[in-house]
Amino acid sequence: MTDRAMMPSVSAVIATMGRPSLGRAVQSVLDQTLPVDEIIIVAEPGVTTSFPADERIVLLRTSDGGEPARSRQLGIDAASGSVIALLDDDDVWSPSKLARQLAAVDSIDGDHWIVSSRMLVLGPGTRHRKWPRRLIDPGGSVADYLFRFYALGFGNANLQTSTLCFPTALGRSIRWGGALDDPHDEPSWLIRVQRTIPDLQVIQLPETLSIYNVAGVSVSRDPSDRTDTYIQWGLQYLGPESPRLLGDYLCTSPVSAAVSARSLAGVRRAVWAALRHGRPGPFALVYAALNTGRILWLNAVSALRR
Repeated sequence: MTDRAMMPSVSAVIATMGRPSLGRAVQSVLDQTLPVDEIIIVAEPGVTTSFPADERIVLLRTSDGGEPARSRQLGIDAASGSVIALLDDDDVWSPSKLARQLAAVDSIDGDHWIVSSRMLVLGPGTRHRKWPRRLIDPGGSVADYLFRFYALGFGNANLQTSTLCFPTALGRSIRWGGALDDPHDEPSWLIRVQRTIPDLQVIQLPETLSIYNVAGVSVSRDPSDRTDTYIQWGLQYLGPESPRLLGDYLCTSPVSAAVSARSLAGVRRAVWAALRHGRPGPFALVYAALNTGRILWLNAVSALRR
């Protein structure tokens, strides 16, 4: 794909809640070695946006304060390009991101592909990590890759929004922001696409092609107790999967939500659901146990500071 005339047209879609980091995100799109055809910024109503000036930028407003996934779908529906590349407003791309990803799918005929990559994770504080540690196998199950718990720790498997690139036709035929997708927008969409299109190719490049910022405010890091929402998502989306996969999920993601809320009751509900509906593996059970101890410690520290 050395001839620019033969390359697909690319629409970058950025959903924003008005964070100051939007300008950096847009600049990283403008700095691509493979130029995009348009940048569609989808902003919540009433928020102030600030970004570099460029004639390729289109600013859309949602009709209400909808979820990021529905904002992304609004951008996908408005796109004129044949390929969509998603970017969150607090993340950035490396300059060769699009060129590397589109080169990787150049030989694939049709619209049955999604391409991702590794990313550099910044924060909290000065921490720097490269995720995911393990890439998805060719032809592998997205659900199994994301939620089967093979080892302790974070970042073992990930297909994060700002790494995703896919045909516009795919994003319009299988839509983001379904009624039951919360709280896992990306996995919900990816699992739905793979179940709808059995010959889907999910390609994950080993290069680090984006920067994922976890230091700021994020809708995915909610301190309210949303344990039951995570449990219901698992039962809905992973019920058709193996008991091991469902049990692993219920002992990990809902438990993490309970930790954010410092809710021991949430951990108990998550583990009970895992044992009732699935067969969690040893790493997932250890994860739940360790996080129970973490909540006890956090609550004890808070009590001493009062």
